[in-house]
Order: sequence, then structure tokens, then C-alpha cells
Amino acid sequence: MSKCKSLLLAAVMLLSYSASAQEYVTPFYHCLLNEAYYDQLVGESSGDRTYNYIMDIAPYERDRKHSDYEGEFFESRYVVEKLKSYGIENAVTLKLGKTKTWDGVSASLWETSPNKVKIADYQDLAAILAQGSANADVEAELIWIGRGTDKELEGLDLNGKIVVTEASGGRVHDKVVAKGAVGVISFNSPRPLVDPLQIPNSGIRSKNPTFCFNLPPRDGYALRDRLLYGEKITVHAKVEATNEETDIEVPTCFIPGTDPDAEEVIFVAHLYEGYVKLGANDNISGSAALLEAARTINELYNSGRLPRARRGMRFIWVPEFQGSIPWAIQNKEELEKALCAINLDMVGLWLSKSEGYYCLHRTTMGNPHYLNDVAESFYHYMGATNRSFVATGMGRPDALKPVFSLTGSHDPFYYAINAHYGASDHEVFNDWGVQVPSVIMITWPDNYYHTSGDRPAICDPTQLHRAVVIAAATAYTIASAEEEGAIKIASEVAANGDKRLSFKMRHDLAQMGSASAQQLASAYKSARWNQDAVEKNEIATLASVLELAPESKALAEYVATLQKGIRETAKANALDIDAAMKAYASALGCAPVKIELTAEEKAAAKVYPKSTAKVLESGYGVMRTISPELMAKYGFDKRGSVINGGEIAKLTTDGTNSILDIKKMLDAQFPVGDSIETITKYVKMLEEAGLVTF
Repeated sequence: MSKCKSLLLAAVMLLSYSASAQEYVTPFYHCLLNEAYYDQLVGESSGDRTYNYIMDIAPYERDRKHSDYEGEFFESRYVVEKLKSYGIENAVTLKLGKTKTWDGVSASLWETSPNKVKIADYQDLAAILAQGSANADVEAELIWIGRGTDKELEGLDLNGKIVVTEASGGRVHDKVVAKGAVGVISFNSPRPLVDPLQIPNSGIRSKNPTFCFNLPPRDGYALRDRLLYGEKITVHAKVEATNEETDIEVPTCFIPGTDPDAEEVIFVAHLYEGYVKLGANDNISGSAALLEAARTINELYNSGRLPRARRGMRFIWVPEFQGSIPWAIQNKEELEKALCAINLDMVGLWLSKSEGYYCLHRTTMGNPHYLNDVAESFYHYMGATNRSFVATGMGRPDALKPVFSLTGSHDPFYYAINAHYGASDHEVFNDWGVQVPSVIMITWPDNYYHTSGDRPAICDPTQLHRAVVIAAATAYTIASAEEEGAIKIASEVAANGDKRLSFKMRHDLAQMGSASAQQLASAYKSARWNQDAVEKNEIATLASVLELAPESKALAEYVATLQKGIRETAKANALDIDAAMKAYASALGCAPVKIELTAEEKAAAKVYPKSTAKVLESGYGVMRTISPELMAKYGFDKRGSVINGGEIAKLTTDGTNSILDIKKMLDAQFPVGDSIETITKYVKMLEEAGLVTF
């Protein structure tokens, strides 16, 4: 190669490298936390150690022994003993009341004719026996019923037979038992094309239970084909099950800050999802990550490598809902001090293998809080410093802060920032009667969710390491924030707020672009109202930062300035929406649209409901204090009579939202919102219940 060509190639490569480096310096390439502290969190925490916790607790799905129910569960003992071994002496298992649970003891299914072959055994795999199955010892002929639809069952003699179905056992059980069947064999699987060996963690709920054996699709198809070919098969099914009474156990510990009277940050993960199911990712991974986060923070404090935050951190490991609800009811004093909560639920999945993401689900507008943006900032930071070029050695060296584990992947960090999602313990904290804003961190999609395939092999020590770092960094940033830290957080909230306003506008402009002449007015009104809703939420989110340094005049003035900026952004966006509407109206050949409030909307804009002290006094489940008679009086005693009742209630918390504002905020968040008439009636019901005033 000539010297000239070599110089030209070198110049091109230099330009390419510079462009590549610029690409990776995203707007999110900054750390809310002092980078030296962040590095300590990365270095001290271990994904391999976290993976080992999973291996210790849930190496496979196994039968839970009777002795477990009589004393403390193995999981509770393990967590508390580990915490104590790490020097956290206040670790203890709380007993929050009694509960009853179904438990399998033994079960076997043998083919007795024409062959003598074992088909399934509970001791081989606990998931083969559907939860709720009753004791049985029967020998019966098998009969194929397809998916068990009424048409498929028509004309079949099920009396004294065990049905074989590709539907879930719980769905067909009562129907076939009513026709004389003595049991069910199901090979239903949520993802048979992903894994033909998966068995769902399923159950039968019946007043007259028999039993259900779950087979993997691979074995189920073979049994189905034999029956379809006309083969007569007889099996012997034997089941022993019991109902156990046990304590609701919640292992917990507290890492104090420098100020014993200061607020707290709460961590939660469910150590039990019922007492029969044992899933590695769901949710021993979240519980393991919580254990490692507690160890990491405590060790860094004690060694002096991380300055102890002023605020404390509380860790609770719960039975999902069954533990977090009584804990919230019995620990109002701790909740009064809590700034926010972080829920780790299914955090360990090997993302590239399962085609999943590590997701952050934000709070709703009914719980506006800076926690969302602090957590999001660390997701972005982890993503920016753990891209694909890390594994290949390309990219700007000072942009690398790889978070890997010795036995884990070198994958990029696949993540997603999403809107609110419930169905886990963070909803207990987000409850109107609790009012502790909480987010969930979760890997999703999960190809092994609620199946026998949820074993340690699907987890990635690197992903576990990253989950620990993000959770610990988020909590420490909030726990340690004083005036300067609060100003940084306010800046992050405001920058993201501008982005969220513009993102919503972009979506709504696209909706206007696809509207017909008849639809333009509705699309335009929706776009303008969405800006109003997001603006209100961003203003409230910025206001929440003030709790971190309530005496700081500088912070108060800065937040006020940022709020003014949010209003100006919303105003500018409104002008853009107006301009788009006029352009589309011209293109569609119709007159420009003007928003004019109806009489109902004008009235709704003047009514500002506000929660009463009774809401927090009642605590978790406050909505259940409303009598059935009062619900019926206002027409809310039927399912679907109100769509977003919980969010309506939460939007009344501080009295800053009118009923029209609530309508706008519901529509901006949910595919289907409630009408102004429904919201008004619902709020009047809350007023009569003593939960809202005007």
C-alpha cells in the first residue's frame, strides 16, 4: 500500500473513530452520583455472589416439607443468617399473622395398560401436580377432549374417566367433573414453541376438586396421538395433598443513616410467591439482588469507602402481597418516614437469550415523584457505559464503565423505560392510603415466567450485577441527597420533563396526521389536553424534590425556575399543535378547530377535590372502607362501572387537580378513561365516605 493511501486510510479511520465516540456520548452519559462512589458500588457488589444466593435458595423446584411449615421457612432463615454474617445485626424475621396454603405431599401417574410405564412423579418435578389438587387413588381410562370446548365435549362419555386436554386444567376441570370425569391430565403450555418441556405453575380452584397432572407438551402430544389413533389407555393416578397453616414471614433489616430522625428509602422483593412455587428468576433473583445490595451498602459504609447517607435504608423480603400488605398495615410509623420504595421483581434473566429487557416502570400521575427520574438516569448511564463496543474493545476508552461478572455475559445492557405497571408489591406502597411512591424494576419479556423452566440456568450473573448496582445507586443518591444533590435531581427531572412533553406532542401530532376531517377536532383537543396533563404532572414531580432539602432557599428558587421552564415548553408545544391543526384543516378542506368547553367541562374545571386525613389514617386498602351500600348508591357496585377508580382517588391527594384536570390526566395515561360524569360521581362518593373534601 502506498504512503499516500496509508495516510488517507488513517484519516478515514480517525474520522470514523471520532464519529463513533460521539455516538456513544449520548445525552444520558452523565452520572447523578459522584463517579468515585458509583465505582465503589460496582466494585464491591457481585453478580456471581448474587447468582450463588439463587443457587442456594432455589436450585430447582422442589417439594416443600411439612417441617418448613412448622418452623421458619428455609428462605427466611437463609436471608437473615446471611445478613447477620455480613454484620447487619438487626436482621430479623417478622411474623405478621397466620395463613393457610395448599401443599402437595406426593403424586404419581402410571400407565397400567397396555404398558406399565411411569408417566409423571411429583418428586421428579413438583410442577406436574396442579395446586389445589385433592387426594386421589384411582385407576381409570383416558379420553381425549381437545381443548374441552362445549362442542368437543358433546356426545363424549366422561363418566369415570380421566380427561386429556391441551387446555389448562383449571379451565376445564369443573366442566368435565360435572360430566363425571374423575381427573384431568393437561399438557397446556404458555410457550410450547420456545420450550416443549415447560410446565406452567398452574392450579385448579374448585369447590369440588379432583386432581390435575401437568405434562410437558412433548409428552402430552405423544399421549394425545395414541388416543387419537384409537388406543385404549388406562392409568393409575395417586395423589396426596394437604392444607398447611403457617406464619406469614417477612425477613427485614435496616441500614441506618447518620440522622436517626431522617426519612428512609425502602427496598422490597417477594421471597415467596405462594409457598409451593419456587422460581429462580421469579422472584428469588429479586430477593438475592436485595440481599447483595444490603451487603454492598453496609460493607461500603463500614469500610469508609462510601460516606454514610443521612437517611436510612429499609429492606423487606415478603410473600408477594400476602406479606407486603400486612407489613404496610402494621408499620405505619416506618411508612410515614419513607420517601419512596424500590421493588425488585424478576431482575436476573439472561436478556439476550430470552430476548428481554430490564424494564423500569414509572409511577402514575397519581404518585408524581423524582424517584422515577433518579432510577431512569442510572438505567441510561448503565446503557451508555455498557454497549456492544465494550465486548469488542472498540469505542472511547473513558466512556467504559463495564459492569460484568466473572461467570456472566458480556452483553450490552438491554433496557426499557416504561409507563406504570402494577401486579407486584410496589402497588402496596403506591396505594392511596399509603402514598409512598414506588417503582418496579423487572426483566421482561420472560420466556420462562411461571413455568417449570424458571431455573438458575436462565439467569445471568452480569444482569444480576447490573440490577444490584442500579438499585443501590438509585437508593443511595436519594438517601444522601442534600441541597446540592437535590439540585442535581431537579435538573434531571426538568430535562426529562421537557422530553416527555415533546414525546407526547410527537405522538399526538401523528394522531392528528391520520385523522379525517370529522376526527380532527377530537384529535386536536386530545393533543392540547395531553400537554396540559403532562405539564401538571411535571410541575408536581419537580415540587416533590423539595422534600430533600425543605429549608433550602436556593433549591426552592431553582425548582420554581424549572417549573416556569416546563410551562414555557408546554406553551410552545401548544403553539406547534395549533399550527399543525391549521395545516391539517387546510389539507382536509375543513375549517380550523377551536376548543370550546362544554357546560359540563366548565363546571368540572371549578371543582377541586382534596383527600382528607382519614385516607392516611385508614392506611392500605382505604378504598375497602367504603361500604357496599354506598358503592351501590352511586352505581359503582358493578365491575366496570368505573375504570380507573384508584387513580382518580390518588389524583385528589393534594387538592391541586380539578375534576377536569383529573379527566385530562386519566386520558393522557390510559387507553380508556372515565367520563367527567363518572369522575364527578366517584369523587362525590369519596366525599360521602369522608375521604375527600372540596
